[in-house]
Amino acid sequence: MDSLEDFQNNRLALFYHEGKIGLISCDALQRPFVHFMDISITPGCAGKRTVPVTESDSGSGVVAKTCAIIREISRSGRGGARITDITRGCALSRPTVHRILVALKAEGFVQQTEARRYRLTPLVHEIGLGAPSPVGNLGALFPTVQALSDRCGDTVYLSRRNGSNAYYLLRGEGAYPIRTYVVQPHQALPLVSCHSGRALLAAMPDNEARTIIDRAWAEDPGQFNAATRETLLEEIDYAREHGFAWARDVTFAGVSGLSMSVPNAYGAAYLAVTISCISQRLSYDRVAELLPALRETVATIRALIDQGLE
Repeated sequence: MDSLEDFQNNRLALFYHEGKIGLISCDALQRPFVHFMDISITPGCAGKRTVPVTESDSGSGVVAKTCAIIREISRSGRGGARITDITRGCALSRPTVHRILVALKAEGFVQQTEARRYRLTPLVHEIGLGAPSPVGNLGALFPTVQALSDRCGDTVYLSRRNGSNAYYLLRGEGAYPIRTYVVQPHQALPLVSCHSGRALLAAMPDNEARTIIDRAWAEDPGQFNAATRETLLEEIDYAREHGFAWARDVTFAGVSGLSMSVPNAYGAAYLAVTISCISQRLSYDRVAELLPALRETVATIRALIDQGLE
């Protein structure tokens, strides 16, 4: 059992013992309680809260609060989250959040930036390496991606969210002679720059998506190509309402895309499937024709991931 130096001052400490992460807390009578917990890490996003968090919780409630704070920090990415953001996002009091942050910082799970924001440390990444990747075996997913290309005749991409970028994992090639190879497998593009990014942004909580969009607009409006901050927000609203993203001549001139995120049982989606083709081939009527096949592909990919791809 390691590092209990903050226990007396904060009545809370994390430790690592026999392959598990544990937490020690005290009740009002200063009696110590030990809890073991699991921290679930999903590539590119945070899992949803599985235990209700309330200020009156004790025992396992402390673990729930700690996990909620870790998830909330992860949503802010490398830039980190302010304590006010964490407090609001977790619906916890500032003193409670502060106590847990002190313990997480002491144990190396959280660090504070010069701007006084909290972000996760590489230690959390190291822990995540011990978990099986949900998309580790891409070969098991490729036939599904290629089948959609064969069915529609166009290029199909499977991409994964990586922070504020979309990382393209697979590409299926259709038979239509004019192909849109605007993105290569293993290439990353900003979420605000690509068709897949629109579906992934729509799958996020609104405040998280707006933070990414606002930051990208402030850094370089050129990332938006022919779109603007306002028109991209409109596209995301459309995607949330209809369940798919559809953009023509916005991400790339002369190229259109139809995208849908792959639902994630543990939180926001981190995968998206996109049909890409020249704009003349993606009218509204053809979108309606392609949607059943796209939904079927998304459902198949989700089922394969839920079964495990090791």
